[in-house]
Amino acid sequence: MQIKLYKPTEPQVDFNRLVNEDKPFISAIVAGRQTGKTFFMQNDCVMRALNNPKFRMFWVSPIQDQANKVMKDIESMFNNHQDLWDKIIKRYDRKANELYFYNGSFIKFRSADSGDNLRGATLDFIYLDEVAYMKLDFINEVLLPMVTRTNGKVCAASTFNGPNWFYEWYKDGQLEENFEQVKSVKRTYLDLNDANVSRTVLGIKKSMTKAQFDQEFLCKPTSSNSLFSNVEDAIAELNTPYERVYIGMDIGVAQDYTVLTAMTEEYHVFDIDRFNYKAEGMDYDEFKQRIKDFYLKHDDKLAAAYFELNNNDLLFDDITDDDSMYKLIPIHTTAKNKPDMIRNLIKLFEDKTIRIPKDDSLIKELYDFKSKKNPITGNLQFSNTDGRHDDMVMSLAIAAFCAREEQDGGVTLFL
Repeated sequence: MQIKLYKPTEPQVDFNRLVNEDKPFISAIVAGRQTGKTFFMQNDCVMRALNNPKFRMFWVSPIQDQANKVMKDIESMFNNHQDLWDKIIKRYDRKANELYFYNGSFIKFRSADSGDNLRGATLDFIYLDEVAYMKLDFINEVLLPMVTRTNGKVCAASTFNGPNWFYEWYKDGQLEENFEQVKSVKRTYLDLNDANVSRTVLGIKKSMTKAQFDQEFLCKPTSSNSLFSNVEDAIAELNTPYERVYIGMDIGVAQDYTVLTAMTEEYHVFDIDRFNYKAEGMDYDEFKQRIKDFYLKHDDKLAAAYFELNNNDLLFDDITDDDSMYKLIPIHTTAKNKPDMIRNLIKLFEDKTIRIPKDDSLIKELYDFKSKKNPITGNLQFSNTDGRHDDMVMSLAIAAFCAREEQDGGVTLFL
């Protein structure tokens, strides 16, 4: 028996094509609000249960309340069709959050916060809703083994939550060589071509920050508390002449990277060198020469280069023993001036002034860079989440700060 439960929108048609025609092991659906991705998955799992006797499925949401709501929404789809409901549903278990069909199929509604308690099930299909807000280890270690033994599949849908692992899944799913393992599609409300939806969205937009709107409606790999906006709009190759170069140097030690960033007087970044001197097996002299080479490469148009001095006084002294390095200026990044540097960079992105190269590492760091208030001092602290690298952002911030200070009236030293 075939039952048609709804008329899909254009994005939902694309979601259906991915899941039911292309059939990769993992269907990665990046879907903004108003596109109906959860409603698509609700209908898909019901139809899959009806058309496949003894089919075993999990629906997993980040928290149990979200999964329970989907279970109730599926029940409400049959509000005006109670006779049909009674014929196909054998048991609706509100206590265990499970739905059993007369043909032996079932859907169990679970949460990611259940963690290891979900281990051991054998399934044919898993739906992951708002998957970007789950931990990858939980998915890889607990969920995927449930379907790999049965040649089952996974439908994973979400907006992005910054440039985390789901963003990597999406990018992998755009490459043809990965299509058997993972294939992805991204759709937003703009794909609906619906004037009524657009008016509704524009009304909602007024109550949201730009970062929130970019995340929820435009499916950009940002998160609602991201600091930098218009990142994708800033990507451009340098194709205009320039008169001056400004350099920012974030000097890394131990596990950190050293990042050297060069930009023009128009805040157009055109050269970046990122390296870890220990990982690359450099000795001290090679490390020092790498920094000098970047400086000297741009010396003919170089106006100034700001060198982050923090705990690197000896290195700075050794480099500037060379008289040709006279435009290298030491600065300390402190709790006092770092917010100014970051706010300057934020404004450059907000005003769509800055231009950056298409560098995946830089873009990922920008999307992941956030702030929090120190509960003791009240000062804002800036860094990337979960201890991830922010060296490229800081080098960029120092370069932009250098360009601003050197063009707007002279050098500000923080010694």
